[in-house]
Amino acid sequence: MEHVRWRLAIFLLTLSSLVVAVADPFNTPPIFLAPTEDNAQAFTERDFTLNIEVEDIDNDVVEVNAFNLPEWLTFDPVLRQLHGRPERIDKGEYFFAIKADDGRVVRTKMISLKVDYGHSVEQHLDEAFSSLCSSKVQGLLGASAAIITPDGQLKTATFGRANAWNAAEADPNYRYRVASVSKLFTSALVMRLVEEGYFKLDDTLYNYLPVNVPFSKEITIRQLLSHTAGVVDHLNHPAFYRGNWKYRTWTEQDINRFAAQRGARFKPGKGYGYSNTGFYLLGELVEAVLKKPLGEAYKEYIFEPLGLKQTIYDDFSTRKNHIDSLAENARAYEYHLSAVGAAGSIVSTPSDVARFGHALYSGQLVSEASLQEMEQDIGASVGGDHYGLGMRLWDDHGIQHMGHTGSLMGYRSILMYLPEYQLTIAISANESVRNWNDVVNGLLMEMADYYR
Repeated sequence: MEHVRWRLAIFLLTLSSLVVAVADPFNTPPIFLAPTEDNAQAFTERDFTLNIEVEDIDNDVVEVNAFNLPEWLTFDPVLRQLHGRPERIDKGEYFFAIKADDGRVVRTKMISLKVDYGHSVEQHLDEAFSSLCSSKVQGLLGASAAIITPDGQLKTATFGRANAWNAAEADPNYRYRVASVSKLFTSALVMRLVEEGYFKLDDTLYNYLPVNVPFSKEITIRQLLSHTAGVVDHLNHPAFYRGNWKYRTWTEQDINRFAAQRGARFKPGKGYGYSNTGFYLLGELVEAVLKKPLGEAYKEYIFEPLGLKQTIYDDFSTRKNHIDSLAENARAYEYHLSAVGAAGSIVSTPSDVARFGHALYSGQLVSEASLQEMEQDIGASVGGDHYGLGMRLWDDHGIQHMGHTGSLMGYRSILMYLPEYQLTIAISANESVRNWNDVVNGLLMEMADYYR
């Protein structure tokens, strides 16, 4: 008998629950009048408010609450208003719920809130660059950065001094030795000559430049551009810096002879070995087919068409013959750039380097087919660095980017293009310091975050 009573009680309880769950045919649920959209926008360092308006045609007392709010956001149930002030760290996207309860039915509205930076890209670049240069490295003399925004605007930032001998502050018009960033200029120039029919990428160097270096009759132009030709690297070879190297000038024969005497590092196409000598040879190739000095070729094909008025090819400077507006350091004229040639003798501002990068990657300088050739990861395919044709390829911190680095005579430079954001970044410093990559990677992430 007791067992029957328990079963009856459970049945009545279940029936009662079912009755409560049935919608009240005489009640109209609350209606959200505002916001009308399911998404909202806020900006960092600015006050944010969002009014919640609810209507109940039955004139029921409606209780409104918000759930899953970020810490910086507060809901006032009396005013039915969300309010807060997000900081920079709060940038991102949030999802939360607004619930309206009339005592019989709960109506829920899901809202997405996107918080973007509330300051300009100029302010973000300036503050981020200054913070990185002062906190990530010690003793940095001076540095300069420039970006080309996705809509084509140029923005700049500087840090420190232009030289070690006076208090002149760095400004965007100071030039820097961009070192191996020059290789990307050289590669673009070579691709232009390919497009114009002067030679093909898989032609051998010897057909146009009969130099006496190991495997010269097998080495192709593509292999020189991708550092897979096996040519020695004279600028990173200790034997090159002997005798009066600080005070002499070099001829093409000097560099070619050095390469011939040191032998090949590997057979062409069978490995990867970064080679300044290989790019020096490409400069000789350009002069041979165009029958004009390399500096004039850069001007004709790159500097003048792109309006790079502060960019020069340095084959002239000495301790007595300085470069105008160069951000100098103690090693600025350490040796003559006739030793470097097409591998790294360009002098420029970050603004001009950024303009060059923007033009290259937006298809203004070479064809789409040429750009695709340049972006092929040939270096990694033979066990080396991620390297295309005169172009480094990176995927650091989850951000794909490409360009080139440079280091010479105490200068550091880099050009980066971020295809996902259509953003170009150029940075140069007139002093080589430890943790330089922390500045580079920090600015990369800061600017990608701004546009994310």
